[in-house]
Amino acid sequence: MAPDMSCWPSDSEWASLNETVSGRLMKTVPVASVCYTSEPAYNPETCQSVRSNWTTWPFHSADPASVGDPSLDNACSPIYANGTSVSGNPNAGKQGCSLGSYPPYIINATSTKDVQAGVRFAKKWNLRMNIKNTGHGGKRRIWTHHMKDIQYHEKFMPQSCPSNRTHMAATLGAGVQDGELYAAMAKHDAISVGGENNDVGVVGWATGGGHGLATGVYGMGADNVIEAVIVTANGDIMTVNACQNEDIFWAIRGGGGGTFGVITSVTVNAYKMPSFTMTGIEMSPTNGTFAKDWYKLLARLHRDFPRLQNAGTHGYYTMTGAPMAFSLSLFQYNTANDTSEAILKPLLEILEAANATATFTTRKIRQSSWYDFMKNVPLFGSTGKTHGTRASRFIPERAVQDPELLARTLEAIAAPSPDLPTDKGVTNPSISGTMTGSKISVDNALNPAWREAIVHVITGQSWDDTLSDDLAAKAVHDMTYKRGYALRQLAPDTGAYVNEANPNEPDWQWSFWGPNYPRLQAIKQKYDPDGLFWCLHCVGSEAWTEMKNGTLCPII
Repeated sequence: MAPDMSCWPSDSEWASLNETVSGRLMKTVPVASVCYTSEPAYNPETCQSVRSNWTTWPFHSADPASVGDPSLDNACSPIYANGTSVSGNPNAGKQGCSLGSYPPYIINATSTKDVQAGVRFAKKWNLRMNIKNTGHGGKRRIWTHHMKDIQYHEKFMPQSCPSNRTHMAATLGAGVQDGELYAAMAKHDAISVGGENNDVGVVGWATGGGHGLATGVYGMGADNVIEAVIVTANGDIMTVNACQNEDIFWAIRGGGGGTFGVITSVTVNAYKMPSFTMTGIEMSPTNGTFAKDWYKLLARLHRDFPRLQNAGTHGYYTMTGAPMAFSLSLFQYNTANDTSEAILKPLLEILEAANATATFTTRKIRQSSWYDFMKNVPLFGSTGKTHGTRASRFIPERAVQDPELLARTLEAIAAPSPDLPTDKGVTNPSISGTMTGSKISVDNALNPAWREAIVHVITGQSWDDTLSDDLAAKAVHDMTYKRGYALRQLAPDTGAYVNEANPNEPDWQWSFWGPNYPRLQAIKQKYDPDGLFWCLHCVGSEAWTEMKNGTLCPII
């Protein structure tokens, strides 16, 4: 349904909803509309501020509509006085500002009752809904960003559970972000798991799976949810945990929270604050090193990653080229210095023996408190200026034990595309690796491939608006069916992480959820048979098709 349809709710109906939610219904105004002389909100000074902050995540998180993705914000990007957008489109000013993929109305929810009213209204008028907290990942929308309550529990007992089943825990409103969680828990000398970006919303991160600096040791985000309050598609408010409403509780822990309802709060495990050691390794090839030798060395390093993880050492890496470079960050918790060095020694010996191929440097940071490290690290990242595409795959131990195949795969996915120019904001493909998955099996909807993965590999490509649509389409095709194909050949039976996946991922149901998908689909049908909650490649989304004007139609 769209606003130009006769069945769209009347102005008086929207006014009635606004009254129900105490004036918190907002008609969407794109934040960059202040840059366009044709828009009522035009303001050159405010436009300058928008342009200056457009590439920062906190800016987009604080706006009810913007999501920080140029592909979704592109109908109204901030522009310079000459009409060129910040992402390089010289015709943006002429094209003007429109809603594009933004929803026409947004509820600035501050309570569960606000959410309930919005859901019931959408149900009555057959409107599809989605949910935004930060926009790291949302058409009518509920914005939960201001639901910021955090309550620490020394002994939390989930509803209807035995009295001896208590947890050190924290109950979080749906708008709480990682940095806020970390700071609140530190006041109690405690830690709860979250992502590596302080701006990410905890609920969306955890319900999709959730990896971060501490998840290799304390479990994935989905593993750590012990209770949630959710508003379902018929407007019911449900408390879900392992002892009541167990099916939807299973589903939201890894199956995506916004698919089955609107989560207004979650309760997550907390742990005593650990000490923390980070070892950073920076590596570059020596002069004259061939690419094949470089990637063979990287493959040999991957063979040692299972040993590191079994010893409680996890981390992240990035590799770029050209020029070729490799950066590895390894994390250890409650580990004595001599133990830390003994664990890392075999890895460093591999690098020392390869001195004809690469040079490397190391640095170590030791903190008595994990939070002492986190509060001093600027972990917000950047966004908003370039378009991009990616391919990803869970790589199991059996794949890293074949260094020849792994080296060929890494070289293939890192090679520049011959179809793309070297300007137009086009970067060489980059590769990142996530080695913070938890091997501990938990009964939830998380893709089981996480438990076997030594690393989740992502390769990405970016460009700006000066690249033609035809070439951008070639970049997407190349990433999906060449680089993505190479990764799928390396690990054909695994999958990819739904929160960081290619939106064009083939066989996405298996790739994102593996054997859990049929059960997830059945739970979706039970609680949301009409598809009120929809997002691309979320559980049950194959029942709908999105038209060019943004409306959704059921597939009959």
